[in-house]
Order: sequence, then C-alpha cells, then structure tokens
Amino acid sequence: MTDPIPYRRLFLVLCVAWLVLNGSVLLGGRVLPWDALDQFYPTVYFNAHMIRSGIAPWWNPYIYGGYAQAGDPQGMLFSPLLMAWMLVPAQPGAGWFAWGVLLHMLMGAAAMLALLRRHGANAFGALVGALVFMGGGVAASRLEHVPIVIAYAYVPVVLLALRHFLAEPRLARGALLGLAAGAMATQLVQVTYLFVLMVVAYACLAIVRAWPAFDTAARRRTVGGLLVACMVSIVLALPQLAFTWASLQLSNRKDMALSLAEAGSLDLRSLLFLVYPNAYDALRDLHGAPVDPIQAFLYVGTLPVLALAGLGRAWRARTPRTLIVCSLVLALLAGLCMFGTHTPVYGWLYTWMPGLTHFRRPSDAAYLLNFALACLSAVGASTLDLRSRRDTAFVLGVAAVWLLAISAIARLAAPLFAVAVAVAALWFVRRPRTAWAVALWLVALLVADYRSFNFNGVFNGTGDGAARFRAQAAVRYVKSVVASEGAVATQRMTTQGTTTQWDNMGVLTEIASTQGYNPLRYALYEAWYQPRENANATVSEAPYNAWPASRLDDLLGVRYLVVGHAGTGAAFTPPPDYRKLQAFKNVDVWRNDGAYPRFLNPVTVHALGVGDMPDIAAFIATDFATTLWLTPRDADDLLQSRSESGTCAGVVHMEVLHNAPSGIRIATHSTTGGWLAAGELDHPGWGADIDGRPVSIHRANGMFRAVCIPAGDHELTFRFSPWRMVAYAWRHRGDAPIAYFGSSGSTGSLSSGGSGSASRSGL
Repeated sequence: MTDPIPYRRLFLVLCVAWLVLNGSVLLGGRVLPWDALDQFYPTVYFNAHMIRSGIAPWWNPYIYGGYAQAGDPQGMLFSPLLMAWMLVPAQPGAGWFAWGVLLHMLMGAAAMLALLRRHGANAFGALVGALVFMGGGVAASRLEHVPIVIAYAYVPVVLLALRHFLAEPRLARGALLGLAAGAMATQLVQVTYLFVLMVVAYACLAIVRAWPAFDTAARRRTVGGLLVACMVSIVLALPQLAFTWASLQLSNRKDMALSLAEAGSLDLRSLLFLVYPNAYDALRDLHGAPVDPIQAFLYVGTLPVLALAGLGRAWRARTPRTLIVCSLVLALLAGLCMFGTHTPVYGWLYTWMPGLTHFRRPSDAAYLLNFALACLSAVGASTLDLRSRRDTAFVLGVAAVWLLAISAIARLAAPLFAVAVAVAALWFVRRPRTAWAVALWLVALLVADYRSFNFNGVFNGTGDGAARFRAQAAVRYVKSVVASEGAVATQRMTTQGTTTQWDNMGVLTEIASTQGYNPLRYALYEAWYQPRENANATVSEAPYNAWPASRLDDLLGVRYLVVGHAGTGAAFTPPPDYRKLQAFKNVDVWRNDGAYPRFLNPVTVHALGVGDMPDIAAFIATDFATTLWLTPRDADDLLQSRSESGTCAGVVHMEVLHNAPSGIRIATHSTTGGWLAAGELDHPGWGADIDGRPVSIHRANGMFRAVCIPAGDHELTFRFSPWRMVAYAWRHRGDAPIAYFGSSGSTGSLSSGGSGSASRSGL
C-alpha cells in the first residue's frame, strides 16, 4: 500500500476492532473469567480499597489467615496505570476491572502499531501485526491471567520508547524509557522475565547499529539517557522487586523442582492450533482436550498465516531483514522454551538461568511466539499488493475456503460469519478499489475471524460472579454474623466443598478466611495449616489441624464454617463444638463455639527447643486459653523466650483499641506480667512495641506469635512493614527450606522452600 495513512486513522481502526472483539465485556455486562475474576479482581480491589481508606495494603487479613500482599508478584499493587484506574470509583466492580485490563491491551496494540510502522511495515501490515499482538493466540485465550496480560501490554511500549530515545538521545526521553520499563517490571511474572531478556537483546542490537552514526555529544547523551532510564526504572520497580524477593524466600516457592514444570509444558500437539482453532474439539470441551487449550491456543488467524507467505518477497526487499531474522530467532527460542520438559533445552536452562526456578509454566513463552508472529505477519502483509485484484482475491478466496473448512470440520456456525465477510470482500474487490478500502475489508475479515474463535466467549467472558457473590443470601448472612462479633474482634471463616468464589471474594465483603486463591503462600502457614491453592485443588489434612479437632482453626479464631453442597456427596459430620446456623441453596453455615478469642493470656508454658515438635496428641488436647507452646524459630528466639518466661506467668487484662490490616493496638494491664498469645501468624514482616519501645515477638503454638507483657498499664502495638520482611529475608537468605509434616506428624523437606530460621526449628 503506497498511500501514506496517518497514524491517527490507523489508531481509530484499531480502537473499533478492540471494541468489536471485546464488546461482550466492554458493553455487554460480562467480565473476564476464571482467575481474573476469582483471584486477581479481589486482589486489586483490596489494594484500591485500602489506599482509598488511607491504609497501606501491605497485609491482607482476609485470605490464608493473613497474607503479605505487598510481596505477591501477582498482586499488582505497584502497577501504575491499573491501580490509578481502580482508584477512580469508590467501589470498582469486576466490569470496571475488566475495562482496565483491556485498556492495557489497547495501549500495547497502539504502541505495537507505531513500532511496526517505525520498523518499515506499511499501514496494512502494521494493523495486521497490532491485531495479532492484541488478539492472536494466548493474547486472547489467557486474558484471565491479568498480571501476565499487563506485562505483555507494556512490551511494545518499552520498545517504542527505546526507539524514540535512540532517534534523538535526551535525558527526558531516557526518563520516559525508564518509566515504561519500570511499569513493566512491576509485574513480576515469567512473561516479564522472558520479555526483559528480549528487550535487553533488542536494546543492545539497536544501540550497536545506531552508535556509529552518533557524534561524541550524541554518544554522551545516549549513555546519560540510558543511566537515567535505569535509575527511573529501578526507583519505580524496586519496592515490588524487593518485597517479592523477600516473599519468595519465605514462601512455598523459594525454589521449585523441574518436575513441577511438566504440567505447564506444551508439546507438539499444540502446534495444530496454529491452523485449526478447534483442535481436539477444545472450543466445545475445554476440559476434555488432551492438551490445555487455554495455554496451547496458538491460533493467530487465517490472514496472518497467509501473510507469512510474503516473507520471501520481503527478504528480497532487504529493508526488513533484521526484523525478520530477529523475529524468527525469537519464535525458535519461544518454541524451545514453551515445550518445557519435553525438550532437554529447558532442563539445561533451568540449571543455570537465575530466577527460572521460581516459575512452573514454560508455556508462558507462547506470548513471545505470539509477539514474533505479530512482527512476521506485519512484514509479510506489507508485501501484499492491495491494488492487485488478483492478489487480494487469491488471499480472500483461500481465507474463505479455510474458514469454511474449519466450520464444516468443527461443526461450528460462528465461522460462517467470517466466511460471509470474506465473500463480501471478494465481491467488493471485483472492481478497482483504493488500497485503503481493500485494507479495511481485510482487517474486517481478521476481526470476524477472531470474533468467531478467539473472542467468541469461550476464553474472554463470563457473568459477573463477583456481583452474584455479594448478592448471595449466604454471603450476606456470614457478613452480618461476623460483623455482629464487633469490629475489634473479627472472627474468621473456613470453607469446605465450596466454589472458588468463596476463596478470595471474602475480601469484597470483609470476611476473613483461612483459605484463599493463590499459588504463592507463606511457607510456615503452608507447613502447619496446609491450605489449598484454591477450592478446586486437592485438600491435604494437616496433622496439627486434623479433623474433627481442627485445633489450628480454633487458634485462628475460625468461628464460621461454610460447607458447600457440591462437596464429596457424603453427609457432613460436624465436630462436637460445631452447630448449624443456617442452610442456604448451595451452602450451609456452621458456627464453631470452640474457637478461641483473637488474643489469649496463657499462664502455663511448654517450652520446646529449636527443632523440637509438639506431640500431636498433646497439642490437640491442649487448652490454649491457659497453656502456651513456645516453638522457637531459632536460637535467638529460644534464649529470649526462656529468659522472659520467668516474668510472664501472671494474668494480663487486655482490650483491643484499634484493629487494621497492617496494625493492631492493644491496651494491657497486669500486676505481675504475663503472656499475650495472638491468633495471628508469626510472619517476619510483623514487629511489636510496648509504649513505643520495640519488643520481641516469639513463635508460639507452631505458627503464631506471642509477646511477654510487663507488669503495669501499657499499650502493645503490632505493625507490619514490608521492609522489615526484606531485612529478615536478607539475613536468612542462605537458610534451608521449611519442613512440612506428613500425616503421621513426621517432617520432611517442603519442596518449594520457606524462611530460613524457621527451618532450623524443624518447622
């Protein structure tokens, strides 16, 4: 296409395509499905709600008995544009959240459009590449994985900012590059890791190519601008980097065995999706396919695949050779990576690439493949002579036959609309038309193709489960009974046999739970309580919380149990202290009258040594209102707790003055001094002070905290600081993983690691 088309016109076409592809979500009242709804929306909602309330969202008390959300690499707390978007309304819903995510994809596609134009693609080719970037393959099928989507959307923004900087090196442009790179780096997922490697390689190549043309002053500005970019990006990303690094050291995913990556590895069968979107009847039955169609969906459309035939012509034109070679290399490396454990390459990379052991899904590399295909299809499409009726008719005819064959083989009616668009385009080009008019028809065909498969509602839309969850009678009931306990004595719930909505969505109604929806969990809690990754995961019975005694539930203050009707099918047999409060359509709500108050004053102490474990039977039989098990995390904790035990045998009267997610204040009175045991996790991010003077927190009852209160009237304050967590993780960075407990109470190595000092205590 030779006619110069202004960028704003191309951007307008891209916006229309974005609106058409995502119309059911943007305008139809639907929301992004699965993880986006069940895990990520409640996570970001909590961040925004806390910030609007003037509270630092470092600690989330509503999942997993308390969770260091500041360190969650998928928490998106420092994602600048998404968090700004979520702070606009007072109560952002799942639909508003979906808009924010999809706007990121539009931003990325717009940057891709400009980037491809700068790399020599014509208007039509750039539109094709931008559409593949936005709607091809996993960019469409994995919209549920929001942190990955956001990281992916920033990639062309970073590359465009780099091109802008090298075109005229200046400090201001370097700062702009740093902002883009830092924003991408706040999403600490594997896609970011892989794309950072790609961006660094791209930057090195671009600088080497541009360097000879720079004079001395330009070279100085280049070096200075790059230093500014590095500093800005580090400042923007450092908190998330530091907090996540610390959380990983304390988590169940400090390191993961290579075998855990097998389930997330694609195989050669996935390549069938490149040409046939309903491979293995996946669009009808996601769970019945022999491969995971969400991760393996590589379909980029008939037109982009046909455009690849133009790469030979583009190669002969010489200009785009560098882009072709780089894209082919990227596609090859992405393929080797996404096949994971099915090739020896990934195992080799796993042993020497720092950081790769934190990830379990090699299939994330499919995003790099989609990016490479976007570039290649843009180059190929740019060679199509849109003024040639023969060439355009041939492409449209092949596309129509291809789509018709898919419709017939898959027995799907939706592709017939794309076939109709192709036939209409063929009718349109029977007479001479402008190149721009033909380009619009071809773009319409690609959009119809994507609307038939990639955005037909299988991957990209569902009903607003968050609104339905809030409206459930059972949820409103649990919220009311929890609220009736009093704001300073919040009780927790736990769940059995419920849907995944009950995992994280308690955040929306301020119902605290011992369960949650997240692959990353605190190793100490994982070892003792053994929570689920989500409601669909297999439940492990922790020996110190074995049913029906559930003593850790009692210590956590689990006052309510929500039992789903879609459980094992067996009749629910409650423990002795449980009584049914209410039966609802899908769940029953039980009350645990044996749950302890949030803060206790035990007067009898069982002091164990470092590495000693309580006898399970004795632990279960313990009356924790009067008895405390000191289970020291390390030698320092052991010495301090034993030295304080002599002055901590008395009665302590206490009153909770203030209870917030990241801080608790308690007024105490004691004539002789005594122990205050909290039903809160012993996490190194928490510190304590009495009347402003720091005091030691001791690990007690396995995974909880206790403080020795001196005689007199005092005010005890617990505060969570993510930087305290970072300092602790740094001091113990070389320590061994935490231990888990088998069903017999024996210990073994927790496969994914945890905090070091705790490991020395045998936990």
